[in-house]
Amino acid sequence: MKRPFVISVSSISGGGKTALSAALHESLPDSSLFCFDDFDDSNIYPSDFYDWSQRGGDVEEFDCPGMQTAVNAEIRHGSTRLIILDFPFGRCHSCFRDVIDFAVFVNTPLDIAMARRILRDYAINTNEPSEKILNRLRTDMSNYLARARYPYLNTYKHKDHSDLVLDGKRSLDDLKNDVITVLKLRGLLTHVT
Repeated sequence: MKRPFVISVSSISGGGKTALSAALHESLPDSSLFCFDDFDDSNIYPSDFYDWSQRGGDVEEFDCPGMQTAVNAEIRHGSTRLIILDFPFGRCHSCFRDVIDFAVFVNTPLDIAMARRILRDYAINTNEPSEKILNRLRTDMSNYLARARYPYLNTYKHKDHSDLVLDGKRSLDDLKNDVITVLKLRGLLTHVT
């Protein structure tokens, strides 16, 4: 079987990469989906993201051996026609640089990504008092202003190494349709539902 075509989707945290990757997987027949966050048990991260960003944000300080092993096995088996990678670094990281055929970057403003993360991470849990949730949110927002936003800003440099940069303010359906349209126009997809 022919080597699978590999599409990567990257963005800042909360930028929509997981949602877009899942939507593409659903719409593209004979595809496999691999998400960076699904391999947290084997992923390696810098001990301090702020310090990492201040030292230049070298993505090679991250590693994902579990994801890399799974993706390479899928490529070797060739059991699907397409592989979709929900991967924050796109072609900027050496583990997938040579296998990515088409890199997509979802260019989402920090404020929108922040709002999405808050909505995701602070869904009301009936077991946790509202005051505790609010205190946690205050702590997180203070940390964001002082330190956490800098690593997020480093992520925007990945768009320079992408084949397609999408406006993250647009709807998920629009983003998915844009990717599929560009792939078809470039002759990279022939049969899509």
